[in-house]
Parts: sequence; structure tokens; C-alpha cells
Amino acid sequence: MKHTDNSITEPTKTYRRIMPNTWWLKKGSYTLFMLRELSSVFVAIYAIFLLIRLCALSQGAEIYNSKTAIFNSGWMIALHAVMWVFIMYHMITWFKISGRIFGKKPLSPGLVTIANYIVWVVVSVVLFLIITKG
Repeated sequence: MKHTDNSITEPTKTYRRIMPNTWWLKKGSYTLFMLRELSSVFVAIYAIFLLIRLCALSQGAEIYNSKTAIFNSGWMIALHAVMWVFIMYHMITWFKISGRIFGKKPLSPGLVTIANYIVWVVVSVVLFLIITKG
């Protein structure tokens, strides 16, 4: 018995909308979304830099100073300034969206967002005091 159903062998016609590479530049909210996605790359780079410094620190002061001397160069300081801007943008947008994600009864989205900022400020102040006393 032969199978005569031709629908299996016929190719299906799928609609494919042509999307230019600059689609995200057409609307401000799309651009901000893509900048937030890009900011995660800078968060990852900073994490790698931090791990490099921590590994060097675990090997003693002399090795730490020699391995991390590059972090005092002008271009590295400029890179850190750019990373700081993107990391702050990433953090602020995360705090903003976390209220919508985690804000349910009994906490409102606004309270969740405010709690994030309060914890951030408290931790920053405590770390600043620890670092400046040492």
C-alpha cells in the first residue's frame, strides 16, 4: 500500500519578517532595553577584573601590586568610569523592575524598589566605613 499524501513532502511557507539590524534604534524604549542588555557585559567584565584582583591578593602584597599595576593606568581608569556608568544603569533598571516582579501583597512594587535602594545605601556606607578605617 502506497502513501500518496503529498502534504508531507511540500515545503511549508513560513512568514519571515525582515528585521534590520538597527531595529532597536527606532523607538526610545527599545534603545534603553538594548543598553540595559549591553550593560550586563560591563557587569561581567567588572566581575572578571574583581576576580583577577582577588586571586592576586591571595598571593601576597608584592604579587598583588605587580599583577594589578595595570589597573592604575589611564585607559584602565577610563574603562572603569565607563563600566561604572553602565553598572549604575543596570542596577537602577533592575531595582525599578524588581518592584514589578516581586511586589505583591503585602508589599507594593514601590516598597520593594525603595527597600532595594535602602539596602544598597546601607551596604555602601558600611563598606565605605570598613575600607576607610582599614
